[in-house]
Amino acid sequence: MFGFLKRFFFSLRKKKRPEPSPGETVEELWNADFSKPNRARFDIKSETSYDAYLHHRNLALGLKKTNCLAWVEAPECRYQDQVIKARFRLESGGGYAAAGVLFRMADEGTCYLVLASSKSFFRLDVVRNTIPFPLIGWTEIPAPPPEAGASFPQTAFPAGALELTVIAFGRRLILLFNGLWAAEISDTSISSGSAGFAAASYETGGTEAPASGYAVRAVLESFSVDSRISPVQELYDYWKEAAVPAESRFRLAETFAAMGEPGPALIQLKKSWEGRPAGPAGPGRSGRELLLAARLALRLELYGEAEEYAAACRGQGWENPEGKAALTEGAKILYAAEKFSELRQYAEEALGVEDADPVLHTLLGHACWTLGEHDRAAAAYDRAFELDGENGLLAKNAANVYEMSGRRDEALKRYLEAGRIFLNQENYPDLGLLTPKLLSLGADNWEARALAGKWAYGIEDWAMAEAEFLRAEELRRAQKPRPAIDPAVSFLRGLLLIRAGKRSEALPLLEEAARFAPDFGLFQLRLAENRYLLSADPKDPRLSMDLEAALRLMPDDGWVHNFAAQIDLARGDLDRAAEHLERAAVALGEIPAIRVNRGVLCYLRGSLEEALHILEAGGNGDAEGLLANCAGNLLVRAGDYERAEEYYRKALNGSPDHLEYLVNRASCLIQMEYYGQADELLAQAHSQAPSPKILELISYVAAKKGEFARAESASLAALEMDGKHVPSLLSLGWLYCSAGRWDEAAGLIRRLEALAPAGDAAGGLRDLQKRLEEGTTRLIGCAVCERNWRVPRNPPPSPAIRLYAMPPDDFPAGICAGCGSAYCIGCAKEHLDENGRFLCPQCGKPLKLMDEGLKKIVADWAASTLPETAD
Repeated sequence: MFGFLKRFFFSLRKKKRPEPSPGETVEELWNADFSKPNRARFDIKSETSYDAYLHHRNLALGLKKTNCLAWVEAPECRYQDQVIKARFRLESGGGYAAAGVLFRMADEGTCYLVLASSKSFFRLDVVRNTIPFPLIGWTEIPAPPPEAGASFPQTAFPAGALELTVIAFGRRLILLFNGLWAAEISDTSISSGSAGFAAASYETGGTEAPASGYAVRAVLESFSVDSRISPVQELYDYWKEAAVPAESRFRLAETFAAMGEPGPALIQLKKSWEGRPAGPAGPGRSGRELLLAARLALRLELYGEAEEYAAACRGQGWENPEGKAALTEGAKILYAAEKFSELRQYAEEALGVEDADPVLHTLLGHACWTLGEHDRAAAAYDRAFELDGENGLLAKNAANVYEMSGRRDEALKRYLEAGRIFLNQENYPDLGLLTPKLLSLGADNWEARALAGKWAYGIEDWAMAEAEFLRAEELRRAQKPRPAIDPAVSFLRGLLLIRAGKRSEALPLLEEAARFAPDFGLFQLRLAENRYLLSADPKDPRLSMDLEAALRLMPDDGWVHNFAAQIDLARGDLDRAAEHLERAAVALGEIPAIRVNRGVLCYLRGSLEEALHILEAGGNGDAEGLLANCAGNLLVRAGDYERAEEYYRKALNGSPDHLEYLVNRASCLIQMEYYGQADELLAQAHSQAPSPKILELISYVAAKKGEFARAESASLAALEMDGKHVPSLLSLGWLYCSAGRWDEAAGLIRRLEALAPAGDAAGGLRDLQKRLEEGTTRLIGCAVCERNWRVPRNPPPSPAIRLYAMPPDDFPAGICAGCGSAYCIGCAKEHLDENGRFLCPQCGKPLKLMDEGLKKIVADWAASTLPETAD
């Protein structure tokens, strides 16, 4: 709520104020006249968010929207000591709203502000330099006694009017509602200033709309200021000594206590007891009051007083809730006062009454530990943890005692229990304090190592996390019988590999996590995401299965639906993608990640400019550059690289070190053939997070710049990180082909064939295979028909051929020594000399197998037709 008010004051309109003489204040009795604007003294003006106007001799302030605060000021006069009386009503249509008074308004951002809400609570703030500081937090407005005929219901702002009285006398401030005392406080922040009327709208309410048509309308029926010193002092003196209902002071004390102000809270409690008739058991103080007083005195380190209040509360009966709470409070007081012997005796007696209180057992453990009774301390801590199994500190207390007593196994067991609780609560500071104990006592315990790794991952110490997870897995595998896999460890190890650019190696670990925790949706989601980023195949049946599992396990999770929309966009199912985006927006709102997919949806529906309009963010709506990066991606898909590069630069302005943005801009610059700039961006990205993808791009740029040795080194480094990285295998294969290193290229092709890549990578493999074939073989064709033969470019000499039969017609007959044309047997057999030798159909010269490649084809066939020899 305080932050809400702060935002309001930053947005308040500014207007020129009359300049009074320095320190000049007015003493007068002024009753506002709302018959005409020039008689009202209020600066009645409307703004875009509200209207201010006179209506039926009242001043109305209508707010047009929620989360809005507005005021009208009477700037002509400044007052110091004053009594303000304002009668107003609130028309909120069942919503949450408030109205009230500003006073001692020294300048545009400095004043006191009292608000009464539609929920029958009030608050008082001092505003300094537009920043509100609560003096009295939301407190229930006092109700008149039933016999007096209450005109102010306690469940909502009344349909009738509420009368607020503010008495400001020096530093003392007193608030009355409908003539009943509500609060008093001292504050010296502001000595004088003008007055005004304010209204605030927080939330709408159901389907009921205010009759006025505004989100909320506050109507000021009357307003007066009496700044004459004598009447102000008389009224202040009256209320200073007036008998105030004890319940009103108790409510104010509770508010001060909740605000962390034990001193003022205890003062109000003590004032509520003054003049109260005593009962049979002593002064008429309720258990609630005594318990609160004990807690306040404890916070003020008034231990004797605190003990007195706690004892009086217990004296009213241990069977009631306050009495039971006072049992615990008494132990806390003795602990704070360091009376450990008394605390031990007190706690033991109290546990005889209330054994199920973990705090009493804990304090007993503290007392026994301090007194050197370690076994009793351990038993007390264990009992406390048994009663409150979600409190890791209790398990840690027991572990400390066991460790000091030399009981290492029991200590490690409790440290592990405490650590798991801290981890589940994401309490990394306490888990961090525990980690050295885990590594000391559990150096050879796989669970301790795993827990230390999870802590390291939580604080983003990636190197330690990886080392601890590996050690934990080694210890787990060595243990007999082998414990079950911890799927969280598998999952986090997979995420670490992804951070290192090793998505392929991460995949089996993510699959393992999902297999051993099939009902945990996050594992299914991250597995699906990794599959998609690896294969870029939205129709992968395994991806579909993982995504369906995530949707089943987390049906209302916005991130799951956003990813599902992304997959549907890739599949071309635009209507289904739109449905998922709507569900994602319901859960998350129109956050940038959802707007990104909305932009892609518009682009795929044929409107690039509409997509860019969605992705354009005003102000700081895209502080991290996500929307600008998406706009760049869409423009790249549209082939508009120059505009795309502008958006990528905009994205990097918001996040200069963002890895994806660096790589995207570099890729765009590569398309524009700006290799030097691209190289610099890739070097920056590589220094942050080396990955095969970045190294493959570096290799490409280096090759384009003619730096072939650096290109090869980059591709080899990528393959050291991920030996199955298909783009790097392809890039290195092309480098080898360009350098004529055919054997090495052939080896890479065999590796690629074993991986059986799909999609664009499969096409790349076919292109590389064709280039290798072209680089290592020649094509010789028959001059007559379409038959041809692929032969090595530099084949070794073939042995002499001895034929026992005529080869088939599609085999080569030879090459003409005259014209150089080649012929197949089928075309040449019609042209034979008298000795049955083939002749050239064109020039009649003999055909000969002069080419070693053709000769090898025939020789291989001849070898296969040799007659079998008997053994």
